[in-house]
Amino acid sequence: MLANEVGYHYNETMTQIKICPDCKTEYFPHIGRCADCGAVLLTPEENKKIQEEKQRCMDEIPEDTVVVREGSLTWMDELYNVLIGSNISCAVTTDAGCKKGCCGSTYRLLVSSEDAEKASERIEEHCALLHPELKASREMMGRGQCPACSSPVSSDAVECPDCGLTLLIIE
Repeated sequence: MLANEVGYHYNETMTQIKICPDCKTEYFPHIGRCADCGAVLLTPEENKKIQEEKQRCMDEIPEDTVVVREGSLTWMDELYNVLIGSNISCAVTTDAGCKKGCCGSTYRLLVSSEDAEKASERIEEHCALLHPELKASREMMGRGQCPACSSPVSSDAVECPDCGLTLLIIE
């Protein structure tokens, strides 16, 4: 009888596994976050719903699109996944480089004009996570200080007069 109770408990526990929505690793139900990527773990049912929503966002081509970012394919792919993970439909497009091969392709991340503000905010949040020092630099620039040496700089300065840090890139 004890063996059946143990077997029952084992089977019940195994049906209550949790899954990482990002890397698909399976965990016991008492674990809350993925050890590999830190994502919050989900039940199989929750994971299925999220994956279906992500697929819907990937399949849905935004109408009335605007470009929210341009850059390398790797960077646009990363931002695409950030937006899809936030349930914001988007697409990546490209213009082929020149036929001589000296110009690279330009990749653009597109969202609907309705989602543009929300997408930009989500991208800014992602960038802040990747580079927390940017927030401090922007705050110092807002106070009229060089982010590198704290010397006073004007709001239209191209570089710091004391340390030479480039403050504004002019294209």
